[in-house]
Amino acid sequence: MYSPHDIREFWEGTRTKLDNIPIQPELSPAPDQSAREFDTYNVTLTSFGGIRLRGWYSVPKDNPRGKYPSILAVPGYSGGKQIPTQLVLQGYALLTLFPRSQGESKAEWQIESGTYLTYHITDRDRYFYRGAYMDCVRGIDFLASRSEIDADRIGMWSRSQGGGLTLATTSLDSRIKAGVAEEPFLCNYPLSIEVKTNPYVELGEYLSQHPEQKETVLKTLAYFDPLNLVERITRPILVNIGMQDDVCPYHTIVPVFERIVSQKALMIYPDLGHSSCTDFNNHAKNWLDLYL
Repeated sequence: MYSPHDIREFWEGTRTKLDNIPIQPELSPAPDQSAREFDTYNVTLTSFGGIRLRGWYSVPKDNPRGKYPSILAVPGYSGGKQIPTQLVLQGYALLTLFPRSQGESKAEWQIESGTYLTYHITDRDRYFYRGAYMDCVRGIDFLASRSEIDADRIGMWSRSQGGGLTLATTSLDSRIKAGVAEEPFLCNYPLSIEVKTNPYVELGEYLSQHPEQKETVLKTLAYFDPLNLVERITRPILVNIGMQDDVCPYHTIVPVFERIVSQKALMIYPDLGHSSCTDFNNHAKNWLDLYL
């Protein structure tokens, strides 16, 4: 069906293709996203397949630590995201990046039909998340290229789809020195295809309409499942689970976490649904401060 070697070879080839595409960054002031303590810029980058991405790059005005540590932040499945300003106020440069066809990047390109989870789901080369994973790597390319950034102190922290993207990107790019995957989505497809809540239900609905494609669909998804990628993570990674979360249920996340072989921590909240959590936010900030 597939092997770990097949998956590794696929992603190495994909990374090579991305590396051959110039970033072509364009920056312009974004005063509406700026504050007294930091400046924000509109940023546009060229990513996998030549697709342009949009985001915001926020830089603190005061920097007593020399070059800035930095964080990549990406959105949940809805595609919308506000700048996590608390990180900038703590002295991190921050790239809030929208993967292709999501949020601000919709102005550059959109999928023409279907959903992100099912877009070209029978073709690993054209599947939506091949490009989306590389968009996150492109974000790391941007941060690592900036003269004001300490390339040895780049991290990533995002929630839900962003949490799944954090697991995948940290698996595929060792330049990330610490990661926080909050309530990660995109995990453990052999189980998540049975989840009946949005957005995972999109997979079940697709397979109910195309039952003959199930084997092909699962083979495609295997190349993108953090379950098959996270053993490549070499950096500290923090994950959390809400036991009342029916969007990203615990049973889809725990087997992925168990396969991480690097330094890791899992925080379980018995009463938490699919929502942010002040206690975890504080632990996540401490995690990034410790390892970046």
